[in-house]
This record gives sequence, structure tokens and C-alpha cells, in this order.
Amino acid sequence: MKKLIFIAAAVFSLTSCMIKTEKKIRTITVSGTGTVQVENKEADLVLSVVSRNEDVVKASEENAERMNAVMRALTESGVGSDSMHTTDYSIWQESHDYGTSKKNVMTYVVSNRIHVNVKNVIDTGRIIDSAIKAGANQMNSLSYSAGNTSEAEKQARILAIRDAEQKANTLVTTSGLTLGHIVNMQESQGGYIERSNYVRLDAKAMATPISSGSTNVSVSVEITYEIK
Repeated sequence: MKKLIFIAAAVFSLTSCMIKTEKKIRTITVSGTGTVQVENKEADLVLSVVSRNEDVVKASEENAERMNAVMRALTESGVGSDSMHTTDYSIWQESHDYGTSKKNVMTYVVSNRIHVNVKNVIDTGRIIDSAIKAGANQMNSLSYSAGNTSEAEKQARILAIRDAEQKANTLVTTSGLTLGHIVNMQESQGGYIERSNYVRLDAKAMATPISSGSTNVSVSVEITYEIK
């Protein structure tokens, strides 16, 4: 009988310990965001040579001649062969209706599109000008990037954690509680804000002005704190 009482007491003691161990802690979860502005260092251009002729062969030959001239001009402007490549080559027909007195005229349109990466954003305007003079007559897009943003990401991460901690402190202290240790933390990378536009180029344009702006590197975190 005494032995059974002893075993029962031991089981009750073990159960009490387990109940204390499994006691849930109170937590609060907040989010924080950090953003660092970085000056853009590179530019990406998409330029086109568009040619029109009633003879498809002549349209194609003219286009090839002008695009070769554009690529030579880009090379002479300091763009490496690894920094430019063709992104699209297409041929289609356009119909021109001159009314009932004349029959419709079919014109062949040949378009050759090239992507150019400008390593130094300061050279962007000069490179655009050289491409225009050589025969490029459309610019389909212009965008910028900050290059290596690893250091900016570190700074943004620190700002995001500080932002979350400040929010948690405000909420907890206002409630008369105390902020404890971090229980869990998750990070999500934000997007980069870039500029882009569509511009139709004029061969008479000179000294094209370019403003590269900046890129916002953003990091968001979600942190769970213990509260006491």
C-alpha cells in the first residue's frame, strides 16, 4: 500500500513539472520596413532600327546596313560586344489606303531590336546620340539599376529591425508590459523602384539629356517578441 502511494505521488510530481514546462508564453508580432536610396550606376537601353520599303529584300538590306552601322557606333563609344545583343528581329506588312482613285500599297516593315547595357550611367546620353546618328530610329525602353546593392541591403535590414523593435516597444510599454526576447524572425525582400520610358528618337537630336535617378532598396521583417 505504501509503495502504491509513493508511485502515485511520483506520477503527480512529474505531471506538475510537465504542466509548468508547457505553460505558453505571451508574444507580440510586429512588422518593420527599412529602405535605403542608392544612386543608379548602370543603364539598359533597347534600341531599334525600323526600315520600310515596298520590296521586302530592299527593306531587309537597308535595315541590316543601318543596324551594322549602329553596332559599330556603339563599339566605338565604348560598349563591349558582351554588353549588346539582338532581342527581336521581325518583318511585317503595312497597308496604305489612298482612297478609291488609287489602289492600296503594301509596304514591308523590317525591325531589328538590340539591347545595350551601359556600365557607366554617365555615358548613357552620349551612347544614345551615337546610336541615333548611326541609324537607330526608335528607343523601346530605358531603365536603370544600382548594380551591386548588397551593402544597401544590409543597411535596410538594420533599419527594418529597428523599425519593428520601436513599434513593439510602443505597443508593449503603452499596455504596461515589458518587451522580452525575440522568439521568431522572418525577412522578405522588397522590390527595386526603377524608371523606364518609351521614346521615339529624332536623328536631329543632340546631346540627349539623361537623369538616372536612384533605386530604393527595401527590406521587410516580421518579428515575434516575448512579452512579460
